[in-house]
Amino acid sequence: MTPEEYRQLIYDNLPHATLGTEAVALADGLGRTLAHDAIAKLDVPPFDNSAMDGFAVRGEDFRGEGPWEFAVVEDVAAGVVGQERSLGDAELREGGLPIAARIMTGAPVPKWADAVVKVEDTDAPRGASAMPRRVRIDARPKPQANVRFAGEDLTAGTRAIEAGTVLGPRALSALASIGYGEVEVRRKPRVAVLSTGAELTAPGKEPGPGMIPDSNSTLLATLVRKAGGEPTVVRTVADTAEEFGAALPVDVDLIVTSGGVSMGAFDPVKEYGLAHDWTFEKVTMQPGKPQGHGLAGDIPVIAVPGNPVSVAVSFRLFVRPFLTRLLGQPEDLVDAAPGCAMARAGASWRSSAGRRQFLPGKLMTGAGWQEDGGGAVVVPVHELGSGSHLVAAMHAADVLAVVEADVEAVAEGDAVKIIDF
Repeated sequence: MTPEEYRQLIYDNLPHATLGTEAVALADGLGRTLAHDAIAKLDVPPFDNSAMDGFAVRGEDFRGEGPWEFAVVEDVAAGVVGQERSLGDAELREGGLPIAARIMTGAPVPKWADAVVKVEDTDAPRGASAMPRRVRIDARPKPQANVRFAGEDLTAGTRAIEAGTVLGPRALSALASIGYGEVEVRRKPRVAVLSTGAELTAPGKEPGPGMIPDSNSTLLATLVRKAGGEPTVVRTVADTAEEFGAALPVDVDLIVTSGGVSMGAFDPVKEYGLAHDWTFEKVTMQPGKPQGHGLAGDIPVIAVPGNPVSVAVSFRLFVRPFLTRLLGQPEDLVDAAPGCAMARAGASWRSSAGRRQFLPGKLMTGAGWQEDGGGAVVVPVHELGSGSHLVAAMHAADVLAVVEADVEAVAEGDAVKIIDF
């Protein structure tokens, strides 16, 4: 199967209803998924306000040639309301001079004013100072100059952010600006991580003969968290089907396993899965050829191979898209998209014939392969390419370079697809 065919098979075989919701304070919303469209409760900005420190004026008061002298009748600071009423003709002059209001950035523009002159275009002192009784203005303002009008960014009642958006700092700031103090988000998927292998020891523990540190548990648990899930169970399981079956939890939304899905004599996941109607397929990808999935009771299980690079690539192609469906996020299928980002190979490497290669790569920008001097170059993070065991170098990868199955070698300078990793 191609990766796309296998991913669709997962969707067809495993239930993936969107999870329920909960309300959280904006301060707790980072990385959460917006459950419903966010509709603006307020205009942004909520009132006409000044874009500059300066003086609020009427454009029609600039008659003849400058400079012009104005009487300053009030100070309007941010958080202070200026003269809200519409003034009569007699009130718009004082001592025979047209009136102005000294105004600060973000302060409400008085109703009678229609422009703001920045302080640099006047003889008023800069910085902290007493309000002057008179001000000389040296430059005629354009109509509506330096005024930010109510609702010019967004009007109340319009959609500000789409459901399914992963909330980052800028989205949370936008929610605050349109009147939200808390937001409805999707519940985090509860995910169990099971790493199989009698040879695995806990991270930090000195491995004995024939033993290796369990890096997959850490890798999968943190990938789950980064994708918006909560790794509520993290276990290492020995190499028997009985122990594997006994370790399967019952109170999670998804189980992800690593190892034990190939053709070995001690592959507990495959042995257990075949006895429980799970599906196992060979996928035309490198690394990560053996894959499996099924149900533990009514809980979806996605079983990936055990070598760490295979784990990371399989998570990107199959587990992360499944989590995005649970969270109601947009489809996460960029590896096959025609509009996939491109880069030039910064080195030569081999690819496995007949299988699409997903090579952990380091992205280098501004290398100048395009005529305009822009573009990007990708290089393998390890000289051995996409070996499934090369875990120590994988941290340096920014992207996966995608090499199609009919390509056996990539030459320096060749164009290749890249996807986020």
